[in-house]
Amino acid sequence: MSPRHVRALRGAAAAWIATIVAATSHTLAGGGAPAPVLVATLGILSSPIAVALVGRRLSSWRAAATVLAAQGLFHLSFALTAGVDADAMAGHVHSATATGAALPAAWLLPDAPMLIGHVVAAAATVVVLYTGERMLRALGRGIRSVLRRASAIAPRPIVRVRVVAGAVVAVVRRVRLCDLSRRGPPSFVIAAH
Repeated sequence: MSPRHVRALRGAAAAWIATIVAATSHTLAGGGAPAPVLVATLGILSSPIAVALVGRRLSSWRAAATVLAAQGLFHLSFALTAGVDADAMAGHVHSATATGAALPAAWLLPDAPMLIGHVVAAAATVVVLYTGERMLRALGRGIRSVLRRASAIAPRPIVRVRVVAGAVVAVVRRVRLCDLSRRGPPSFVIAAH
C-alpha cells in the first residue's frame, strides 16, 4: 500500500471506530441511543476530517486529539438529535428544571457520568487505534514470512523419465541371474550328506 492509502485507511478507521465507540459510550452513560442513520452519517462525514488530522505517520498525540475532538462533536450531535423523549434526555438534563429556550443548553452540556463516559471512550479508541495498527503491521509481517517459507518448500514439478523397453528386459534378466546364483544351501551342507 502506498502511504496515501495507509493514511486514508488510518483516518477512516479512526473516524468509524470513534463514531461507534462514542455512540456506545453515550448510550451507556445515560444518553439516548442515537439513530443508526445518524451514526452512519457521522461516520461518513468525519472520515475526511479524520484523514486530514491523523497524519502520515502513526502518532498517539494526533490520534488522541482527533478522537477527543470527535467525542465532543459526537456528544453534541447525539444530544441535539436525541428527540424529546425524557428517558433519552436523562443524561443531559442533569436534574435541571429549565424550560423554553434554556432547555437545549442543559441538553448540550454533559453531566459527570456523560463526561466520564466520553473520556473513557476516547481513551479506549486511542488505544484501539494505536495498538491495532501496530498489531495489523505485525500480522502482515508474519503472513508474509509464512508465505515466503511456504514458497521455499513448495513441491517441485515431477520430471517424467522415458524408459526404453529393451533396457527394462536386460535389467530383469540380470536380476534373475543374480538371484539364482546366490540361492541354495551352502556348499558344506551339500558335502556332508
